[in-house]
Amino acid sequence: MRHPVTSETRLVGTGTRLFRRFFKRQDPHGWADYHCVEEPDGTFWIHCHGLRRWRLRDVEFVGVPREMCGYAHQLMFEIIAEGRAGQGLVPDHDIEGVFSAPRQNFRQAATLRTALHDDPEHRDMVRIVDRDQPLESGFPRRLFASHIAAWAEFAEDPAQKEAMCRRALAIFPGFFLEMNAGAEIRPRDPDLTDLQLRANLSVYVSLAQALFDQGRAEEGFGYLEQAIARCPGWAGIYREYMSKTVRRKDPYADFWRQADIAEICARLRPANTTGPLARPKKTTTARPRKTRRVKKSA
Repeated sequence: MRHPVTSETRLVGTGTRLFRRFFKRQDPHGWADYHCVEEPDGTFWIHCHGLRRWRLRDVEFVGVPREMCGYAHQLMFEIIAEGRAGQGLVPDHDIEGVFSAPRQNFRQAATLRTALHDDPEHRDMVRIVDRDQPLESGFPRRLFASHIAAWAEFAEDPAQKEAMCRRALAIFPGFFLEMNAGAEIRPRDPDLTDLQLRANLSVYVSLAQALFDQGRAEEGFGYLEQAIARCPGWAGIYREYMSKTVRRKDPYADFWRQADIAEICARLRPANTTGPLARPKKTTTARPRKTRRVKKSA
């Protein structure tokens, strides 16, 4: 997979790298070379060279759509930083952390696989794929969707938030989870990691809020129903929380007070995913896990 190294291929030029090398000695931008190579199918192969300085394997993303290249670079820098902080970049292991917004209420996870390249310049790389996915799975759509979801949550412009959420849903619409998924979550201090990784939950909620803020409540209701259908257990405990603690009158709060979760699930969930609703339990779930962790992946 040799490729020409030009000003178009490189993320930053030599001058910028030298500046960071001298004045920001711990910055990976200065000591590694980041390449963005367009493939025949129009997607991009994004990878780096030079991480041996920190005894790390060089990393890559494959199959990145053009509009996702900026997000790919952001994620790559954060994953490298996490590897340097102690997790390492070990093939066939997971890497997990807060890779996007510092206040996000879920963690992100990916799996590292040994990349199979014949030429010596790229032989020792590891490929970043979605958690527990094989090398051949290519573009880690769940990881990218969670990255966009984290930043969308803090977008101040409702129209911008809507655009980001729709982009995340186009990448990964989320799965319909088991009926009790999320029933143990603490609504006041939630860790939505599992529900985000599997159902893309926060994107549906953020998109609904963005639509409410633009005066498009009916559209917003539809996306809240989609969130409920995918995570009924979470919806039950969240509705109970909203009913007991929120007194304001607005479309979002009113929706939750009146939501018929059983009816929504019967209407929107695929036939093979239906079942009894979980009864919300008052419980104290564990706090989010520490950021640095290494886990063996199958």
